[in-house]
Amino acid sequence: MTSSFIVDLWFSQIWTDPRLSYHHLSCKTNLSLDEQIVEQLWTPNACFADSKSSYVHQSPESNILLIIYQNGTVWLNHRVRVHGRCNMRLENFPLDTQKCKLVLESCGYSMSEVRLNWLPWSPVTIANDNFQLPDFRFVNLTFDRHIRHYSSGAWDQLAITFTFKRLYGFYVLQAYFLAYLAVAISWISFFIDPRSLPSRIILGVNALMALTFQMGNVVRGLPRLAVVGFLDKHHDAKLRKRVKTERKVRAVMIGQAADSLLLALSSTDPTRSATERAGATLQSQFMRQLDEVPKARKFRYSSSFLAHKIDAACARVFPLLFGVFNAAYWIYYLSRE
Repeated sequence: MTSSFIVDLWFSQIWTDPRLSYHHLSCKTNLSLDEQIVEQLWTPNACFADSKSSYVHQSPESNILLIIYQNGTVWLNHRVRVHGRCNMRLENFPLDTQKCKLVLESCGYSMSEVRLNWLPWSPVTIANDNFQLPDFRFVNLTFDRHIRHYSSGAWDQLAITFTFKRLYGFYVLQAYFLAYLAVAISWISFFIDPRSLPSRIILGVNALMALTFQMGNVVRGLPRLAVVGFLDKHHDAKLRKRVKTERKVRAVMIGQAADSLLLALSSTDPTRSATERAGATLQSQFMRQLDEVPKARKFRYSSSFLAHKIDAACARVFPLLFGVFNAAYWIYYLSRE
């Protein structure tokens, strides 16, 4: 994705030069002349002031039309390809609307010498309204006229604004849908037996990695900007959900470790007690290396019932909070337009 656009257009200039009038002669009403004559005529020297590059088509000869009428009116027409700038705002990506401008002004004459105006009859038209773009849908175009002040004087400017609406189907499938799927997979961990620590860890890590790589794949093609878009906020919320899920799982597993230790200490079988005590001690040491869960010390580890109770509560609260977040996200996001 680049902050520019390319457009092919017919660029027409019409002005009157009394020195070219020939109405007193019995001649044709208009003269169609070769492109070489253009270099011998005075022209307003209009150019695309904000373009990166532009050139006249050569297929096979220069696509230039020059007509001179009896009263000295000159019609100069070029078929031009313009590479223009487009200042994209990606805060609403991928449901954003972009506006790209082309600005015409005289490169050699200020307002005191040349005035630029749009023709009164449909000055800007599109040859084919049904053209298609790979990533955008063309909405409309507008044109206006204003005055630009420079240190050398005031200059007329004619501006054309193209409005495009992004086609967001690809990003919904590649970003939002896959993110929802990863979050749904992480929700399954609440239904796994609390004693299955490896299964829960593998499921959580896989969901976290899927979110990270999936987001990286989407933003790889975007320009590097110092703004936080709505897609970034959505992805950040998914990661926070995933981290909160891991914290809840750790709280459950800490309770399970404590239960294992209590059962081992209360056993009357010396062999069994030593084996289970060693396993419970290792599990407790592993749990202590994890981050401390807020308010985890308030839990009573008297039985495994508490762990199942936490899982049951989180299994209900997790999708509820996730649904509330998405409702608020999409309502606010879509209302920004």
